[in-house]
Formats: sequence, structure tokens, C-alpha cells
Amino acid sequence: MQSLLNLWNALSAFLAEPSVQSAYDVMNGFNALIWGPPMIFLLLFLGIYFTVRLNFLQKYTWPAMKLSVAKVDSEGMVSSFGSLAVMIGATVGTGSIIGVTTAVAEGGPGALFWMIVAGFFSFAIKYCECLIAFKYRVKLADGEYVGGPMYYLANVLKYKWLAVVFAVGTLLMGLTAGSALQSNSIADALREGYNLNPWYIGVIVAFLSGIVIIGGVKRIAAYSEWLVPIMGGLYLLLAFIVIVMNFSEVPSAILVVIKSAFTGKAAVGGAVGVGIMALVQSIIPAITAGFTRAVLATEAGLGSASIAAAAAKTRSATQMAIVSATSVFWAIFICSLTGIVIVLAGDWQNPNVYAANLCNSAFKTVPYIGTPILIFSLVIFSFTTIIGWGYYTEKALQFLCKGSNKLIKPSRVLFIALVFIGAWIGTSFSWDFFITDSLTRTAEANVSTRFMWALVILTMTMMTLPNIWALWCFRKVIVKTTAKNLKNIVGKKN
Repeated sequence: MQSLLNLWNALSAFLAEPSVQSAYDVMNGFNALIWGPPMIFLLLFLGIYFTVRLNFLQKYTWPAMKLSVAKVDSEGMVSSFGSLAVMIGATVGTGSIIGVTTAVAEGGPGALFWMIVAGFFSFAIKYCECLIAFKYRVKLADGEYVGGPMYYLANVLKYKWLAVVFAVGTLLMGLTAGSALQSNSIADALREGYNLNPWYIGVIVAFLSGIVIIGGVKRIAAYSEWLVPIMGGLYLLLAFIVIVMNFSEVPSAILVVIKSAFTGKAAVGGAVGVGIMALVQSIIPAITAGFTRAVLATEAGLGSASIAAAAAKTRSATQMAIVSATSVFWAIFICSLTGIVIVLAGDWQNPNVYAANLCNSAFKTVPYIGTPILIFSLVIFSFTTIIGWGYYTEKALQFLCKGSNKLIKPSRVLFIALVFIGAWIGTSFSWDFFITDSLTRTAEANVSTRFMWALVILTMTMMTLPNIWALWCFRKVIVKTTAKNLKNIVGKKN
């Protein structure tokens, strides 16, 4: 009831005096209503259901990782590893770094705990959506393989209107979180670290993104195959260094995460004697922040990764599905390390610290190499997200155009333009390109960035609801196919 009341008040305020802030309040109210208990229940139920019915297939994570690098000669556009690299690259962007800091800032350290819980069950969801996408993929006239929720919703389940909702949501997601917000993160990192002008950053990132995206899924996969391991390895190395440097504080940080998960953000400071209802209300922000960022960080339930899975070269839908599910493990692993490092730093309690700076304050404790490696990792994380979502956006538009490629080139131009524009969203823009100091972040500019993130959560709803309904409709097919094939693929000893 409170969420409905907040949404009504926000809507009334927007109608009375429209502004970026009031529009943000409306979207934030709607998102809070949907991504509160209703969406948490749906995702948790679906994740638990498939985890149990598929005999805890998370235990096959290591065998699946070995399968990801196995060479398979079969029909498709890219290798299994190439497809997985695109998924990880598109997933492990701002969701795994900036998104984690936002979750901790909103819900406290407990959000990290709920993110890990959501990630565990998300493994099963990612497996299911990739299995169905590959099983029912479509071969176009030019020989290209395409698939994803929009195809199995429209062609198999005959829910064409839901397929359109999903495709439009994917399109909007690509034009916000997949493009502008990623280049915004790159510009923030380089501006804060090296005082570089966002205008030039936007030009360079847009140019490089365009070169890769124009080459289609094969070029995107080729670049992702070598960029993803480099960025992941460097970032994990840096995180481990920070943890080792503060090893004596790690148990306390983990305790804070667990305590905050069940007592709420405020209770971390020592509040006692709260009632049951007050306790529940205090932990809801942590649960909500954890689950929403888990969906954004892993894209499980979102359905986007299944678009890449459908293009893979492999003989079995089950094999591609279990390989694809390992992307959840890597995303949550990176999120977990990020969260622990942030909690160790302690700046999460400061509301005046911007998300990108929160990461920097945590990693700059490593002398000389901390900030440079963080900035480099964030830039590569965001860049691989851009090129991955460039592909997802094209496939969504292609579906809406009934397989036609006529709008692909104009859409690429729009996508690349948004990458450029995103570099200076949230800055006080000046046409004096040589005065970097004129490009300073303001409180009003921060509202525009928050507005974009609220829009991202809204598009997540458009993608997630149709997709999880489709997975529920396919539950018998998923269980039957898995029972028949999975053990033979990963090996009986595992």
C-alpha cells in the first residue's frame, strides 16, 4: 500500500510540475512497486523451482567451464567460447562495479548478501532461457542463426504481443544501459582519474565501438574473446590485492554484510529493540537492491544473453545452456569481490560519494597501480558491454522488422551517437573543449544520471516479465531435455 501511495504522490507531483526530478520520482515509484516483493518472489520462486527440478545443476559449473573452450564443428555463427565471451562482456559492465556500489549505497552491505543469493538461483534461470533460445532458434535466409525470448514467445508460445514488449524493452535497454550509461561510466572514470575531457572520450569510444559493431556478431565475439579474459584477470588481481592488504578486516566486513542482510542498513550502526514489522521494512531495501542489481549484473531472467546463445556453434542446446550459465558465476564472483572491497573501504556510508568514486576510493589504497588498473578495467568492462548490447539491440530491431535488415544501419548510427552523447551525460557541458574544469558534475546533472538508471529498471521489467512467463510455460520441456542430455554432456563422474 505504501508503494502505491508513493507512486500516486509522485505522479501527482509530476502532473502538477513536470521536471526531470519528478519524472524520476514517478519511475522510481513504479520500479519500487514492481521490483519489491512481487518481482523478488517471482524470480526467487522460479530460480528455486528450476534449481530443485534440475537437481542443483550449479554443481556442474566447473565441467561447464571446461566445455566452454572445447572446439565444436557445428552450424552457427560463433564458437561456444565466443558466445560466452559476448555474454560476460555484455553482462560484466557497470552492473558488476557501479551497480554494486549503488546497491550497497541504497540497501547497505546486506544488499551484497542478497545479490549472492539471487545469483545462485539465477544460474538455473540463465541455463533455462539459453536452452530454450538455442532449441528454438531460427535460421534466416542469409544463413544467420537468431533466437531469444522474442522468438520463442512469438513462434512457439504464440504470444506475439509479449514478444513485441520484450523486443521493445531490449531496444530501450540497449539505447540506455547498453550504450549511453556505459560511455558515461568510461568518461567518469577517465575524467576523475586523468582529468580528460568527456567530449574527446565520447568521440574515441563511439569510434571504436562503431568499428566493432559494424562487423556483426563474429567481430564482436572475436574482440570479446580476448578483451574479457584480460579485463577480468586484471580486475580480480586488483581486488585480491586489496583484500590481502586488509586481510585482518575481512572477517569483520563479511560479518557486516551478513548482519546488514537480516537487520537492515540502519541496524549496522547498532540500533536495537526494533519490532518485527520495523525489522522487515528495514531489510526490504537491501533485498530489493540486491535482487535488482543481481538481475542487472547477471542478466538472468532478463533473457538478453540467450540472444547470444542462439548464435553459437554447438551440437546440443543443453551444452550451450550449461556453458552460458557459467556467465552468472563470473558475474556474481566479480560482484562479490567488488562489494567486499567497498565494505572494507567504509565510504559506502557517505551519501556524498558518487558511485564511480566509491570504487576508486576503495581501490586507490593499492599504491601506484590501484587507480590505473581500476580505470582500465572499468573502461574495458563498459566497452565490452557496449559492443555486446550493440548486437542485442540489432537483433531486437530485426525481430520487430520481421527479419528485415533495412533499419540496421540507421540503428547503428543512433546507437553509436548515444555512446558519444552518454560520455557527457551528468556534466555541466561547455562548448569550450579546451577547458576541462567547465565539465564538472553538478547535483542537477546527477539527477539526469539517476533518471537514466530508473529508465533502465523500467525496461528490465518489460524484458523480465514476458521472459519468466515463457520459462514457466516451457518448464516441462526444460526438465525433460535436461534429464535426457545433461549427464552425458558434463560427464557422469561429475
